[in-house]
Amino acid sequence: MGRGVRQFTDEHGNEVRLTDERLGHILRRHSELAFQMHRFAETLADPDAVRPSRSSSTYRLYTDLRGRNRYLCLVVKRETEYSFILTGYLAPSIKGERP
Repeated sequence: MGRGVRQFTDEHGNEVRLTDERLGHILRRHSELAFQMHRFAETLADPDAVRPSRSSSTYRLYTDLRGRNRYLCLVVKRETEYSFILTGYLAPSIKGERP
């Protein structure tokens, strides 16, 4: 694995990568996640919900984000050899569910 790549494991034991390029994308759009990197591993390994699609959305609820309940959502592109995080953001609810 090259330099600038973080590696995580999802709920099925599959490898999920986060490149510096994708991390930069996430932090440019969602700077509040700069201090939430430690929660990426937990969200992937033990999600509250996974919404499959071409890119699956993985959610985990945290009660202390922005002073209230928020889901950390990581959008993961599934590939044969490994998966990678496309983006991440905080959400008030799981997509498709009412808050």
